[in-house]
Amino acid sequence: MLAIIGQSIRQLREENGISLEELASRAGISVEKLDKIERNETTPSLRVLLRISRALGAKLGTFLGGKEEERTATLVRCEELAENPIFAGNDAERNGHLRFYSLAQGQTDRHMEPLVIEIEPGKTAGSDTEEPKPRSEHAGEEFLYVLSGEATLYYGNEIHRLQPGDSIYYNSTVPHLLANETSETVRVLAVLYMLY
Repeated sequence: MLAIIGQSIRQLREENGISLEELASRAGISVEKLDKIERNETTPSLRVLLRISRALGAKLGTFLGGKEEERTATLVRCEELAENPIFAGNDAERNGHLRFYSLAQGQTDRHMEPLVIEIEPGKTAGSDTEEPKPRSEHAGEEFLYVLSGEATLYYGNEIHRLQPGDSIYYNSTVPHLLANETSETVRVLAVLYMLY
């Protein structure tokens, strides 16, 4: 599944007659980085993937396994989820500890992106400073529900420590970052709604 992301980006870019340089400029990333993503030499972070999807005018689900046939309901069994991360960060992006599992891969034209996110122990998606960066920000809303472990959400100037069973709903235009600052793997149910 990981290789499909780069192929999908390249295919959509070429179908729309957009050069590598133009898409990189629109997404605010380097041409070299976009080229590596398209050749599957690196996997984009969720933040970068959101920027690319917006620059292409596509829904995030376009790159996360939406299938061609239309379905009224999509069922994902527990064992299917465990075997199929849709993408994972890489160490160059400083988020190699993140794994994303889609809960709606078979649903086309979806408006929400439900995911299970696993974060390895003692990691953040940013630096080791008190205020981790880079933070994500995009038009839309997000809902998080902690399944296991303790997650930390940096949201604007606020810091929220979330225990199993805790949830938080927020406007994703505010810079935010989900982190694991403990010694256990964290699992979070995340539902993203992006405005395009």
